[in-house]
Amino acid sequence: PRASANDILEHRESLVERINLTLKEVSDWGDANLVKFNAAKTQSCLFSAKKSPFTLAPTFRGVSVPISDHIELLGVNISSNLNFGKCIESKAKVAAKKLGILNKVRRYFTPGQRLALYQAQVRTCMEYCSHLWGGSAKYQLEALDSVDRRARRIIGDNSLTQAKLHSLQHRRNVACLSVFYRIYFGECAQELHNLVPPSPFYHRTARHRERWHPYVVDIP
Repeated sequence: PRASANDILEHRESLVERINLTLKEVSDWGDANLVKFNAAKTQSCLFSAKKSPFTLAPTFRGVSVPISDHIELLGVNISSNLNFGKCIESKAKVAAKKLGILNKVRRYFTPGQRLALYQAQVRTCMEYCSHLWGGSAKYQLEALDSVDRRARRIIGDNSLTQAKLHSLQHRRNVACLSVFYRIYFGECAQELHNLVPPSPFYHRTARHRERWHPYVVDIP
């Protein structure tokens, strides 16, 4: 049955109460371990597809933490609907500005030096935390690909870029696989590793399974 407005309000009030209890435990832990938290910089965001306003707000160390439609975490903008369009657009703008500076001084550098500068100063900006937003829509990622195509023209050596500069999509795939590898083999927090279901054991009797990797993973 569909929940009524009163039911939704009760659920939200209960949610905020549980959050406040958790924040109280965090605060008490900080006091016991001489750790100071800046409550004024604490952010809260409700990840939901619902568009109705969330008027309630949790409290941390006596400071109200209003619910926002996004949070800024280590340079990554995460929206409440997990759409990374604005984050990617921001990265593309910053990368384009840096590339513009490189273009102005291109005559002072060789193609190899331009490539090194691009990889160090521009590419890193477009690849940061790509395992989070790498699955975004193609039209959103196109903004970054456009910057990359312009950079290849500025470098001015096709053989060099083809040999030493992988595509952004390739780099995103490598980043995602690297993170997955660490999670799969437990090179991360135990709580995160426990989220990965154990791989089923396949008897290598079937001919088509003999070619499978020993760590094959089923995608649900």
